[in-house]
Amino acid sequence: MPDLDGALVASRAPTQRQATDDGATSEADRDGHFWRVDVPGVTDAVPVLRRWVRLLLADDAELAEAFELIVSEYGTNALWHSASGVPGGRIGAELCISRRQTRLTVLDDGPVPARTDEEGDPAEHGRGLILADAYADETGQYDCADGHAAWALINR
Repeated sequence: MPDLDGALVASRAPTQRQATDDGATSEADRDGHFWRVDVPGVTDAVPVLRRWVRLLLADDAELAEAFELIVSEYGTNALWHSASGVPGGRIGAELCISRRQTRLTVLDDGPVPARTDEEGDPAEHGRGLILADAYADETGQYDCADGHAAWALINR
């Protein structure tokens, strides 16, 4: 089993911000802090990503709750609908925090052939992006060199 908690702890320190492939710049990119974590694309990754968000946003319970939901939806989508969910897959998450806004980006490993093993009631699936849109002030998606990214921004 991969050391997901080790990845979580290792990502606790802010890192240098890298330019996003969509060319977007947020307030957090200019005057805030940037964190990134990469975890294996396994089912346990989603709770680890939620815990990571909760730790970084511990001083704002409402913001933490919104981003926990968003990272859960984006992470689950990465596992189900991208190569992140196949053996050897990875999920990346970036969090930019500033005085005026917070932006979360979840990066996956890109397309994978259509799944034939999807089970369950279709009425219980497909709401992740709608939920993210409801909680965030802005959302978007873009393709990047290594896959696909979905982001959400909440103004403070």
